[in-house]
Amino acid sequence: MKKLPKMPGLWLMLGPAFVWAAIAQGSGELIWWPYFAAKYGLAFVGLLLPASLIQFFINREVSRYTAITGKGIWSGFLSLGGLFAYPLFLLCFVNFLWLGGYASAGGTALFDLTSFPAGFSDRGGTLFWAYVLMIGFSGVFLFSKIIYKSLENFMKIVSAITIVGLIFTALQPQVRYAAGEFFKNFFNPLSITWPKTWDTSDSSHLVTAIAFAGMGGFLNLLYSYWMKDKGVGMAKYTEKVKGLLVKDESIDEEKDLIFADTEENKIMWKGWLKFLNFDSLLAVSINAITAGLTTFLAFAILFPQGIFPSGWKITVIQAQFFESSLGQAGRILFLLVASAFMIDTWVGLVDGVARQFADFVVKVKSFGKNFRFWYYFWLGFLIITSLITIAVAQPGALITIIGVISIFGFVFYIPALWYLNYVKLPKIYPSFIKPKKWENFTLWGSWLFYFAVAVWYLIIVF
Repeated sequence: MKKLPKMPGLWLMLGPAFVWAAIAQGSGELIWWPYFAAKYGLAFVGLLLPASLIQFFINREVSRYTAITGKGIWSGFLSLGGLFAYPLFLLCFVNFLWLGGYASAGGTALFDLTSFPAGFSDRGGTLFWAYVLMIGFSGVFLFSKIIYKSLENFMKIVSAITIVGLIFTALQPQVRYAAGEFFKNFFNPLSITWPKTWDTSDSSHLVTAIAFAGMGGFLNLLYSYWMKDKGVGMAKYTEKVKGLLVKDESIDEEKDLIFADTEENKIMWKGWLKFLNFDSLLAVSINAITAGLTTFLAFAILFPQGIFPSGWKITVIQAQFFESSLGQAGRILFLLVASAFMIDTWVGLVDGVARQFADFVVKVKSFGKNFRFWYYFWLGFLIITSLITIAVAQPGALITIIGVISIFGFVFYIPALWYLNYVKLPKIYPSFIKPKKWENFTLWGSWLFYFAVAVWYLIIVF
């Protein structure tokens, strides 16, 4: 039994939203939505805003579980039984074998920028820089006192630079002409039309774009672990993951935490709920703004030229966004930002996925090892896997695999989120933590949306 901690204040607690948004920027915002605007014009633009904002409801439920229990979300899924949790984890495991695609996408930008090593093909140069980025940025896991804090600070910087650069470019005369037509469709979901030139091979890319209009599928579950290390709600009483070279003498034994049905705790919970809603809304709002701007620039700059990001230059074509307003300096700036975008996505995902996998293993069979041991075990596994898989396929193909699986991930785990937060936890914790009745409809409405997308994809493919 513990007292529900007081929420320190919105501005002091802000952080998970920036990590979430910065990682989301790495594929949906920088690659796939600009890809569709550049290739099909305004056909799918009206789908972007709903696909972005709907993830608010997923994030809120993921973070709600952690704030109430102090635990990661996989603890909740495992509490529903192995018949549900084990197959779901297997799907999650397969999903995250392809993380290297984000690093190799960053490599495409740096190779185009430097043309080094000289004489290398696009593929060879991309792989060279991808290996440099992955090995170099793995240092954050060695030297950070608290890993989450280092990630949060890095994500804030990348997000701020990118948003300022995109807004500046969008205000330039050479692209402003397209603003009226674009945003009229952007704010109107009914404007969606099926393009006559539709390429059926883009079906997987469209599903990926919808999933990654935010984080996407199993990636949304990472939010739980960043909230945990941020110390949200009952997670304030839990241990935080430290750098590998930092001495750690903590016991790291996770306990079942509960709080009493008191008026004071009720007031504290209202404060935390306010934060959960605010942080999740901030995350999807930042994401919607940057995704909207990159898609607008793709429509205004790339679509008239008939070019779109693909292959080993998947983050290179977009350099024309900044180049159109800042010339060669803008191109250099964008390629640097793009590489930072993609590697921060890889770093954030490797960290978050290692937390997910470690949480699962510790709860199932820890073999006498604590969470920190398993976190670093899976971290090493994911880094090595990334180094191998980037040589298997182009970055876009690797990211698309994650995107397609993510849609089905939503379909499988959203009902479990509902059962945990709306049925199971209210039987254990004070009644005031139970969500409002109308929130049932928003969560099931989100599930219905992803279910429809999954069914459409199966029909198209099979």
